[in-house]
Amino acid sequence: MRTTRKVDDPISVVDRISAILETFEDSGPLTLSQVSQRTGIARSTAHRLLEQLVAKRWLTRLEHRYELGSKSYELGQWALNQNRLRHGALPVLNRLARSTGLTVHLAAIDSGDTLYLDRVPGRTPLKLPSRVGSRMPAHLTAVGKSILANLDEDKVHGSIPTPLRKLTQYSIDSPEHLQQEFERIRDRGFATDREESVLGIACVATSIGPRDHHYGNRSAISVCGPIGDMKMNQLVSAVRIAARDIWDACVANDLRSQDRSEAS
Repeated sequence: MRTTRKVDDPISVVDRISAILETFEDSGPLTLSQVSQRTGIARSTAHRLLEQLVAKRWLTRLEHRYELGSKSYELGQWALNQNRLRHGALPVLNRLARSTGLTVHLAAIDSGDTLYLDRVPGRTPLKLPSRVGSRMPAHLTAVGKSILANLDEDKVHGSIPTPLRKLTQYSIDSPEHLQQEFERIRDRGFATDREESVLGIACVATSIGPRDHHYGNRSAISVCGPIGDMKMNQLVSAVRIAARDIWDACVANDLRSQDRSEAS
């Protein structure tokens, strides 16, 4: 959970508004003083921007506390509705969840984090930190590692913060260990997470598409479940087939979009 987001002066209005909105991540209602303290923005400036955001419905104010408003929810829904990858993947994710009974994730990499684009629950409810729009350190998740392993070396270094964060005693916290893990992923064509992010939970993942395509190696899918229930060898095949089906759907959608554009 982010508790402080200090910003350096001089700073643009866009930067200040972004800092204010982002301070509500994983947070309940906040007072003016809390927003000012967490963002490093002067109280008077923060108050002015908060009230402007309330007027535009990005935030709402209840007495002396602010929280995300209706416009924020609407924008999030617009982003989901316009995500072509998610549209192509959703039927496949649902089939994979039904056939395996496991929780299925669709995710991408953003600023060194695994960013979850979709989650379909399995038959057994799991207490996982993943939800649509949430983040986890990429090196601790199977979906994140499956993407990182196939990036160019310079991009990998720019995508992994140091020192490596640990969430459990099984988390990878050594750059050398992580590089060895990447080599195994490239050799096998899939990645695993064995209690590295959540105790008692294991995942198997593979990236979607080749590097040189619009969707290539920009996203990945995984199945997750209690570590004792995960039959890895059987699940690898199911996840690979699902990744191929998502790839085929995305390419087909791209071709249809191109045909419509050319026709118009």
